[in-house]
Amino acid sequence: MREILQNSNIVIVGGGRVCKAILKIVLGENFVNQKLNILGVADINDNAEGFIYAKENGIFTTMDYKDLFQIKDLNLIIELTGDNEVLEKLKITKPTKVRLIDHFEAMSVWDFLQIEEERVRIKRDLRRHIAEPEKIETEFDLFSQQLAKIVEERTRHLQAVEKELVERGKTLSQIIQGNTIPTFVINKDHIVTHWNRACEKLTGYKAEEIVGTNKQWLPFRGEERPIMADVIVDEMKDEEIKKYYGHKWRKSVLIDGAYEAEDFFPQIGEKGRWLFFTAAPIKGADGETVGSIETLWDTTERKEAQEALQRAHDELEMRVEERTAELSKVNEELSRSEEKYKTLFNSAPTPIFIMDGQSFNIIDVNTTALDCYQESREEMFKKTFSDLLFEEDKELEEGLKKLTNHQCGFYPRRRHIRKGGEPFYVNIVACHARHMGRDTLIATTTDINESVGKEAQLIQASKLATLGTLASGMAHELTQPLNVIQVASDFFLKKLKKGEEVSNDDLRAMAEEIGSHVDRASKVIKHMREFARQSDITRTRININEPIKDVFKVLGQQLRVHQIEVEFDFDPHLPYIMADHNRLEQVFINLVTNAMYAMDDKGLRLGDKKWKRSLKIKSFPADNQVVVTVSDTGKGIPTEIMDKIFEPFFTTREVGQGTGLGMSISYRIISDYGGTIEIESEVDKGTTFTLKFPCVE
Repeated sequence: MREILQNSNIVIVGGGRVCKAILKIVLGENFVNQKLNILGVADINDNAEGFIYAKENGIFTTMDYKDLFQIKDLNLIIELTGDNEVLEKLKITKPTKVRLIDHFEAMSVWDFLQIEEERVRIKRDLRRHIAEPEKIETEFDLFSQQLAKIVEERTRHLQAVEKELVERGKTLSQIIQGNTIPTFVINKDHIVTHWNRACEKLTGYKAEEIVGTNKQWLPFRGEERPIMADVIVDEMKDEEIKKYYGHKWRKSVLIDGAYEAEDFFPQIGEKGRWLFFTAAPIKGADGETVGSIETLWDTTERKEAQEALQRAHDELEMRVEERTAELSKVNEELSRSEEKYKTLFNSAPTPIFIMDGQSFNIIDVNTTALDCYQESREEMFKKTFSDLLFEEDKELEEGLKKLTNHQCGFYPRRRHIRKGGEPFYVNIVACHARHMGRDTLIATTTDINESVGKEAQLIQASKLATLGTLASGMAHELTQPLNVIQVASDFFLKKLKKGEEVSNDDLRAMAEEIGSHVDRASKVIKHMREFARQSDITRTRININEPIKDVFKVLGQQLRVHQIEVEFDFDPHLPYIMADHNRLEQVFINLVTNAMYAMDDKGLRLGDKKWKRSLKIKSFPADNQVVVTVSDTGKGIPTEIMDKIFEPFFTTREVGQGTGLGMSISYRIISDYGGTIEIESEVDKGTTFTLKFPCVE
């Protein structure tokens, strides 16, 4: 370091506290005879300590570091800003032959100046006390102690950096493991470094079977071949990729350098699965590809050795420089680790939020979240996670606050809002974690708006199909009022033909009768219009008895025609539940209609044999839940098809008599409101459906 500094014309970029400390030594009495020339100081803050001190001592100062490049015979720049962006700009813009010492290497400069100052002082004192051995020994000890203090400071800083690297590694693993989307990571040698729990569940292969090997192809392919993550690492050309994926792959529009594709994998599961997968590059600090992360719809390992410094004072200066070199290496690794963490974090195809565990203040978000919510990073940091909700959701907030000790929670179908006010549906998965020494929540939000929209269309189609089933009941409900109007009309015409007057009493009686039946017909029509409208996934406080009663306004006549006896056992003091009246009415119409068909089929099979056609609906509270049972005496459900009842398009009716959607849609609606549905059935005896919904607190 002495050879670098002596006889150099030096400028300093960064006029803070460290700059002032260096100037005090260089301009002090112990450095009067040293050939160390500091010619200028630059800082954007003209009130910085070192900037002011340089100005007071006649050294050139400027707020634009490029002005320093004009100084004659300049050959050394010391950067003390601690800002990597400034450092990179200096590397690009500095004069070619001028050497640059960055803020990491500047630690060696500071150590050298302290040691040199102490050495000069001791030499001066030794000359005065050459005949005093005790004084010489004291000075020698002071010098040794000063050097040991410098070494101790460097060691503590090195340990702090090591601890921070470990914390970052833990956070990185938590993010990957906490992600509910199957995710794995390979390095530049095609060795698997991460295989999260979601990947285990999807493929059936445990992490211990895959991590540390190059068998990432094994769960997906029948024979060894590159998967998409290998394509990224090998930086394959387009023509080479087509050999493996044909026209199924494409470049990602969201992530630069990433590829995505969709394919069928017969190896996974019993019957095989279609998977949409994305692979993105992981870049090192130098911009080179060091690995790939693949998702299906790193933690930097480092070693640090610390040696004990127990040598004589003439070796301490060399040891300090060794420690400083090690610290510079650790900082480089820290920088690479941080870059890798950011790449993994921002390459995730779903929005990721890191927030405070209690206040839900957003601490960090990935790039995908900014794109999805159309917010800038600065705007997002001013928000809480609750601010992203379209409406207040106490259940979600209370659930998040209860997460502890790395627990995770799943909160489906919540409505979030984009910057422009557009609401959209998401599934939320949140996990508790320790991040930078504090309790946090790591949450992912998967956009399911498109699937919810398609499901709403499917539900609406099922409603329209149900209306066809209800047509005969509606016809009866409307025919009776029309008959009354027809009778009244005939009565008036007969009176007119005979030239007879209609008495006021008859006129009033006829008008009231017509009015009451028109009102009845209007209510039927209004009710069917309400039922037929497309409803959103909304939650309001309702008494579940009400949608059940509305079912029999339109199905009552059909049940009577089918000679089915209906028995109600409603608890009049039921607690409220959070649901939508219209959607629950559709659920009970499906259940009642299925019961009617089941009893009709049984009647056809039994012929003239007498038996009781009975439908019983009962509601009651139990264990902080509202329970509804729907029981019939129909043909029952065979055990072998019980598990298929809620599958889409599964039906036991003949072609053209049913869509097979009613029960699958009912199951989804019940699940949307936190409910469950269970089946008990015995062939030829009947079936009971039991629905349970959580009460409103």
